[in-house]
Amino acid sequence: MRGWIWVVLLSWLVAGTLQAGKLDEVRRQVESSRLVTGTIDITADGSVLGHALDDPDRLPQGVRALIAQTVPAWRFAPVQLEPGTSRGRARMSLRLVARKDADGNYRVGIVNAHFGNPARPGERVESLRVTPPRYPPTALAWGVGGTASVVLKVGRDGLVEDALVEQVNLRAIASEKDMANFRDMLAGAALRGARRWQFQPPTRGNETDAPFWSVRVPVTFVAPGQQQPKDTEWHSYVPGPRQPIPWEPAQPADGPDALASDSIHPLDRSGPRLLTPLGDS
Repeated sequence: MRGWIWVVLLSWLVAGTLQAGKLDEVRRQVESSRLVTGTIDITADGSVLGHALDDPDRLPQGVRALIAQTVPAWRFAPVQLEPGTSRGRARMSLRLVARKDADGNYRVGIVNAHFGNPARPGERVESLRVTPPRYPPTALAWGVGGTASVVLKVGRDGLVEDALVEQVNLRAIASEKDMANFRDMLAGAALRGARRWQFQPPTRGNETDAPFWSVRVPVTFVAPGQQQPKDTEWHSYVPGPRQPIPWEPAQPADGPDALASDSIHPLDRSGPRLLTPLGDS
């Protein structure tokens, strides 16, 4: 059974329209997305015992039903529990996406997820100098906004050894050619800024001896007249293609949009590892 459910959304807004004409195919790519957070309880063999959502009363009934029917069927790799306990609890972050179907209704599904608990101070890479990149003048003039998910390879000196943009989601509609150009503009600006950033490597825990660390940093460009999209509210965009991370032999299972956009996120694989597909039960 697919992990999708029909719900009624109160609003659907595309942030900007750059060209008139035959853009139906591009418009069909538009998604509306939001983040849902909470906790999940897992047994030693990887079965799900239960889950709890943050602020469930603020979620539509259809969204709560989707999560309630999907999460119990998940199966994780066996986990090591604390002595004397029968379950482990982890933070859960779910990316929900709504897509418009041919009949005009919207279908909502879980397309990405991240599981894990916050690290103690000093156990993860932390930012020292992260200056916002300069807004590309041409993109600014056209009123193009979007989010570039930057992945950085941080060396033991805290400097950026390598960098790429994993994905660029645009908050605008244009021709395929123009949107590719705008993605290149935002990606280039994000990379030029990110290569000058500096970080503090871990000083305690299991990560201190790593040869390097990989972190994701979402860079959001907010065009004039637009508002900073909130992770926990529905916002619309045209998703861009996702790029592999060349220095990571095992690509992360979670995508760049499965985490909140207000901080840096190490590519941490210490959390529970989901074995079953997100949307299938």
